[in-house]
Order: sequence, then C-alpha cells, then structure tokens
Amino acid sequence: PIDIPAQEMYGEQFDIPAPDELIFISSFTGGEVFRSGCTFRRGNGRIFYFSPGDQDYPVYHHPDVLHVIANGTEWAAADPPRREPPVLHRSEEGAFGAGPGHRGAK
Repeated sequence: PIDIPAQEMYGEQFDIPAPDELIFISSFTGGEVFRSGCTFRRGNGRIFYFSPGDQDYPVYHHPDVLHVIANGTEWAAADPPRREPPVLHRSEEGAFGAGPGHRGAK
C-alpha cells in the first residue's frame, strides 16, 4: 500500500463506467472509500485513471505516486495490436465520374 498522510477526500458515488481493472482503492479515516486507480480499454486505446492530490494537497510529488503515474502512462502508451494495412483498389484512368448515372458538374 501507499501511505499518503493527507489528501483531498473523494468518495463514492463516482459516476464512471465499470472499470476493466480496479487497481487502487483509497480509504480515509472517516471510513470513506474511493476507486482511485482504474483502467479501461476502448477500441485499440487504453485509459489509466489515477486520482492523487490536487492544488491543496500536491501529493503527486510523492515518490510512490510518481512511480504509479510513470507505470500507468507506460501501460497506456503501449503499442496497440498491429492491423493489416488497407487494400487500395485503383480505378482505370478516366473512370472517375464515368459510371452509370453520372451527370457531371453543372
């Protein structure tokens, strides 16, 4: 666990889609809990959500928090699966606009 002495308290209800992976849960002295680290995959992209600190509690300078941010950005930036390049079909020269129903510019 990462122990951060003081930070702004965020709590549930946190209106986000269900994460693909729940990485961190923050707990606070009043008993509140918060999903503070989540990952999502959308298409070929990856999203890492992490919620440490704000302007009043700049805990993002904490070495462990910096380590999590570095790991999260490295994970999110990983190469997506390779796709085959599209196949381009070429028409014969002069064929553009010569098809059935073509009326040309007026």
